[in-house]
Amino acid sequence: MTSMLHIAPDGDPMTTELQLAQLRYVTASRAAATSLAENYVGYPALR
Repeated sequence: MTSMLHIAPDGDPMTTELQLAQLRYVTASRAAATSLAENYVGYPALR
């Protein structure tokens, strides 16, 4: 998530476009947003 939300000081145009694409994907896709949220908070393992 950090790489999506913080601009790299030495980032080139390709890195910037990749960052924007990742951000667009996670904001447009419910599945991607759910996956990001679960990974961020530590989704409990299934028994």
